[in-house]
Amino acid sequence: MYLPLFIKNIHSIRVESAVKLISYAIALTGYISVFTHVGYIYRALFAVVVFIAGYLDYKKSAAEVAAPTGYVPRWIINVISVIVIALSVFRIYGEDLVEPAVEALLVLLSIKFLEQRRFRDYMQIYVISMFLLAGAALLSIDLSFFFYFIVFFFLISSAIVLLTYYSQVPELIIQRSTFAKILVKTMVIPLLSIPMASIIFLILPRTDYPFFSFLNRSGKGRAGFADNVKLGSVSSIQQDSSIIFRATMEKVDDGLLYWRGILFDVFDGTSWQSSLSEEPAAAKQDYSKAKGRRIPQTIFLEPYDNKYIFALDRPIFVYLKNVRSPGGFIYLTKDTIQNKLRYDAVSAIEEGRPGDILKDKDRYLKLPDAIPPELSALVSTLAKGKDQRATADAILKHLRDGSFSYSLENLPTSERPLYEFLFKTRAGNCEYFASSMAVMLRMAGIAANVIGGYKGGQYNNIGGYYLVMQKNAHVWVEAYMDGYGWMRFDPTPGAAFSFDTETRGALRTLQIAFDALDYYWNSFVINYNFDKQLSMFKKLRMNIRMPALKSSLKKLRADARLKAISAAAGAALGLILLAVALKHAVINKTPNEKRLLGKFLKELRRRGIEKKQSQGLEEFVSSIEEEGLRHRVGDFAVEFERIYYKDERFTKEHLQRLRSMLRVIHRYRPS
Repeated sequence: MYLPLFIKNIHSIRVESAVKLISYAIALTGYISVFTHVGYIYRALFAVVVFIAGYLDYKKSAAEVAAPTGYVPRWIINVISVIVIALSVFRIYGEDLVEPAVEALLVLLSIKFLEQRRFRDYMQIYVISMFLLAGAALLSIDLSFFFYFIVFFFLISSAIVLLTYYSQVPELIIQRSTFAKILVKTMVIPLLSIPMASIIFLILPRTDYPFFSFLNRSGKGRAGFADNVKLGSVSSIQQDSSIIFRATMEKVDDGLLYWRGILFDVFDGTSWQSSLSEEPAAAKQDYSKAKGRRIPQTIFLEPYDNKYIFALDRPIFVYLKNVRSPGGFIYLTKDTIQNKLRYDAVSAIEEGRPGDILKDKDRYLKLPDAIPPELSALVSTLAKGKDQRATADAILKHLRDGSFSYSLENLPTSERPLYEFLFKTRAGNCEYFASSMAVMLRMAGIAANVIGGYKGGQYNNIGGYYLVMQKNAHVWVEAYMDGYGWMRFDPTPGAAFSFDTETRGALRTLQIAFDALDYYWNSFVINYNFDKQLSMFKKLRMNIRMPALKSSLKKLRADARLKAISAAAGAALGLILLAVALKHAVINKTPNEKRLLGKFLKELRRRGIEKKQSQGLEEFVSSIEEEGLRHRVGDFAVEFERIYYKDERFTKEHLQRLRSMLRVIHRYRPS
């Protein structure tokens, strides 16, 4: 459909049509970059308007019409633009400045295609598209933004060059080969700028102050848990495949993949709450004496509307500004996490914590006001004649003996959800299993609470990190055993969790590779800050000041023979480079046609036929005795003289034709 829009014939292209085509490509790049961040109405409006504009351009091109037919008058465009800008100002609200502005820009960009376009109009299209790309960066600067930016960068370089031709001669028709050369050469400009841009990115001073954070739309994601969780509320989260965090660390046994976030210690019969989060901000816990194998992690947490920090159970150190721990190995930030967050953590992995001291035991023994008599009878039966550990194992076995099933649907939501779960439906998700065990432990006089976080994760061998999704949201039980300390119990059936449920085969490999790219983008680009700059420069300085390197340099200075050899080698290399440069300069000064003629005469000398200085080409050709060779040499001589004596410029096509004739002469063998 759009082929006539830019092709005059098979060998030529109209510069006006080429400018139109590349302008559509630039606008579409800006549109796609913000596609997921704008409303459906604005997406559809842009697509419809640009399609209509493209159809009008196609009809005008097919009819070869020079007059501005089929375009909307400029005054109407101006009126619509003013109305759009005015409406966008009224739509701007405190928490979100960018989205209304981006949607207004999208409308302005689409209607620019409805008017007759001149040089300034094309420039406006490019500027609006650039602002759309900038808006996409403010909304979400993920890996896809990098690809949009690269495409836009290359397109805009070509567009500016073509637009310059168009501004001088709008009716200009360019040969297809010339057009290809223009595109190739304009691509060199962005390629040359990439190394310099990379250097500037690395050395440009960074600041942790969020200059543009007031513009950013908060990247709110759904957290697995809040300060209070009603039974059944996590089921929707456990069907969400969006990413919550990535943890760079060594690969560990699947049974250790419990990511601690929140400690719930207050249960009212239908929901859990955390009283620890209400502790004063000045509270500071020292976990440095905790026992167990240390596992360091670097975690990249996605934005979500809460303050809790996640790390492998049990985190004893979290390195992050303005983070506090009110106890229970949980950590909170000062403000809710609205942007991607990077932090380091160290966890101590050990089964049981014998050195733990149980403080405020009553806090972990409180029960709801009304306990069903059936539940009291069940606990009495399971705990009869047993110590704490045996009681806990009996309760765990009861919940996991196969008579209970894991389910995310039709969960009990009445005023007595645990009673319905344990004695009626016997089906529920992790919240019901963990809540039942924690309550039953407390009824047996064992201090217990519920821990909220995530379980499992997929290990990416390319990037060396665990990928944890919202569907990995999980709760489990922590109980205090005399002589053992706080121990983890997970009553949820093991079949409820798979540590690697994604597609296998080539698609799985592709998913891992793309996720690794996204990880590196966030790790090395988005999270590149002043601290990383300092670390990089310190490492560089240390490498320069390495004692071994200093010692090597001293030895080199002391070795006179090596210095002499190095000087001689350097001089020889310099002479070689000079000779190559001179030869290159001389060759470049010799016209292509003369060099080709020299190869022609050299080929004949190889055959024992040498041209005398007094001979012209035709006379020289006639002196060749072998008829087949004479005809082939004659064809070359006639073609060469035809161009040379007409004072024509030897074009690329001329030289290619002569080289083909020379190859025929070279391959010729008398029969």
